[in-house]
Amino acid sequence: MNTLSHQDLSDLIGLVYDSALETNQWSSLQRRIHGLFPGFLSMCQTFDGPKVIGAYSPGNFVAQPLQSVYETLTDDGRYEAPDDMTESFRQITRNDTPAPGAPRISRNVMTDEELRNSALYKNGLKHMGCSHWTGVIFAVSSSRYATLNFFEIEHAEPAPDYDGLTKLLRLLSPHIVRGARIARALYMAKEVAETYKGFLDAIALPLIIIDAGGVLQMTNAAGQRLIDRMSLFACSPVNRIAMIEDHDNTDFQRALRDADRDREPRGLRVDLMEGPVSLCITPFSPSMMTNIKSEQDVFECGQLYAVFVGTMGETAVNTGLLQDVFGLTGREAEVCSALVAGQSPARIAEAQNRAEKTIRNQIQAVHDKVGVSSTRELSEALSVFRTVGAMFDGDDPHLFEAQKLPGP
Repeated sequence: MNTLSHQDLSDLIGLVYDSALETNQWSSLQRRIHGLFPGFLSMCQTFDGPKVIGAYSPGNFVAQPLQSVYETLTDDGRYEAPDDMTESFRQITRNDTPAPGAPRISRNVMTDEELRNSALYKNGLKHMGCSHWTGVIFAVSSSRYATLNFFEIEHAEPAPDYDGLTKLLRLLSPHIVRGARIARALYMAKEVAETYKGFLDAIALPLIIIDAGGVLQMTNAAGQRLIDRMSLFACSPVNRIAMIEDHDNTDFQRALRDADRDREPRGLRVDLMEGPVSLCITPFSPSMMTNIKSEQDVFECGQLYAVFVGTMGETAVNTGLLQDVFGLTGREAEVCSALVAGQSPARIAEAQNRAEKTIRNQIQAVHDKVGVSSTRELSEALSVFRTVGAMFDGDDPHLFEAQKLPGP
């Protein structure tokens, strides 16, 4: 790999995030990489499984005769691959599950001879004047995904540094994925702000947005704190959300499937040591107001789901949620919950075997953090948690059914 100083690499990482927000996404990054590693043709490609959805020019820096490949695309940049090319790519990626940040390195799965005998090369790459490729998957939604690919130009002088570019992309891949997510979150937040008038962070409930496969797309601040605590949800290395307990996760996945099938909200109650919580899983359909075609390909047609976390009925508010939403400490959350449940400062002090003065100081800290000045106002502020449970009728057989025991 070309020798890069720490400052050069730092500048390149910064360019990743700037480039993610460009109208022609990744154009500046690709220009810089082309300067470091000549002899490659780069483009963004989108797929649905093995089928190509789109192939998009990164900018006006592709020299002739390679420009001709772009002239074969439709006006909106889409490219319909022949069936034999699709089948060829299916064979190449048959053991490959797309994941954000995963590399796409053709030399890892086929030799030069195997590549040149494939329909993918004969009907596609050969006409582009290219052969092997290396790249990064930067967005995934169900079976759809987007890649940033660099194709080795055949007979280029000097010879393309395939290994060096691959090493650089491995270093940059987590930042490319994160940059794409930041850009996506900004587009979605813009829509949410315009549609719901700042609903995303204004409402005092943890909110997590996932796709039908459970892959995390964005959260509000309280939702992120909930995930970080790992008491209810865990997030895998590929950003897939699952509930901590297997039996809870089975119920959660079933509710998600039901919401996906019926396009209607589903509810779920989960019992935790710090108190029960109620979840609402509801379809959420962003319009992806962006000119970035790869984002539209991957996410425009995909249904997303908003997961709200609160409580139900007269159940005490889970102390962990109080920490997530209002930034309370564990002790403050316990005092807050007891106070709203009707206990006096003296009773709380006795129950917790602590000085009443300490309890009163913590009550004042709770008031300051929640933004209230009395216990009545505190109760009103915490009533927002019950909006999740209030969305559902407890007798509805489709809701909270996992917690109902069969009769004798």
